[in-house]
Amino acid sequence: MINDVLMHAQALIAAIHSGLKETGGEGVEETLTRLMEQQISGQTFRQPEPLQKAVCEYLPATLASAADVAPALSASLSVLAPQLRWLQSPSYTDAVLGEGFSQNYAWCEIIGPQGFFPGFDFLLGFLLLGPHRHYKDHFHPAPELYWPLTAHSDWKKGDGPFIPRAAGEVIWHPSMAIHATITYDKPLLAVFAWTNDTEIGARLI
Repeated sequence: MINDVLMHAQALIAAIHSGLKETGGEGVEETLTRLMEQQISGQTFRQPEPLQKAVCEYLPATLASAADVAPALSASLSVLAPQLRWLQSPSYTDAVLGEGFSQNYAWCEIIGPQGFFPGFDFLLGFLLLGPHRHYKDHFHPAPELYWPLTAHSDWKKGDGPFIPRAAGEVIWHPSMAIHATITYDKPLLAVFAWTNDTEIGARLI
């Protein structure tokens, strides 16, 4: 069982690597360079304690949509889904982000302290955001790459406007850049990576 999970976790990381390399875009080279520096062998593998959140009800539908963008990634993540540990920031409360936000938001790590491989000052995982949500302005020291695998989300950076982003389009946030996300009638599933300075979490504005 552990060997099967290890194999699928490695396959998932390989699918993310190949998908980002093929897609290209700002921040991809930095992200892939840092990804290649991580140890993802059987010696560093550990199986996190699985943890589900309410927003996981949207995972099957988002995985089906993601198959159109990255079929190998979607297949590996579907197999790993029962083994994922979904997390939430304690500061991301409904009082701050709107009623129901905590039921419609979570992330999981593939590489990182809560993931299958511990990583070295690097996080790789997935964000899951339910429909009709506003992930308000926030920032963090870590440079961040997002790779949305589903459509119908708008993204904002700095003082710029919200811009619709297509499924499969890479989004890059430099260190300390203020950014935000809005979903509409569909939930969002996106790959995320923090390339360094990962010890300090996000801060809402």
